[in-house]
Amino acid sequence: MATGNNISIKGTFKTPLINFQAGLIEISGRSIPEDVITFFEPLVNWVEDYCKSPEEKTIVNIRIEYINSGSNRFIFKILKAIASLHKNGFKVELKWYYEEDDDAIKNLGNDLQTLIDMPFEMVAIME
Repeated sequence: MATGNNISIKGTFKTPLINFQAGLIEISGRSIPEDVITFFEPLVNWVEDYCKSPEEKTIVNIRIEYINSGSNRFIFKILKAIASLHKNGFKVELKWYYEEDDDAIKNLGNDLQTLIDMPFEMVAIME
C-alpha cells in the first residue's frame, strides 16, 4: 500500500517485504508472486519517479531468500534505475544480502552487479 510518497508492503510466503521511502529502498524475503507484473510494476514506477528527484544519498538493501525468473527481471529494472543515480553523481549505498551457503542468490547478486555497472556490497549472512 502506498502512503504518501512511500510504499510499504508486508512480506508473505510468495511476496517480499517492501519498504520504499525517500532515501531508503528495501526488498527482503521470497519473491515468487503469482502475477509478477501487477506486484512489481508499481515498484519500478516508484523507483523511476524517485530517481527524478532523489535524496542526496540513497540506501538500498536487498535480502532475497528465493526468487523466480519473472521477479529477477523486475529487480534488474529497479537496480538499473538506481544505478542511474550513481552515474549522475548521487551517493548510493547498495547492499545485497545472501545466506552464506546460498550460491544461487550470491551469484545473482554478482551477475546483477556486472549488468548494472555499479559497485555494491555483497553481504554474507551466517545462520
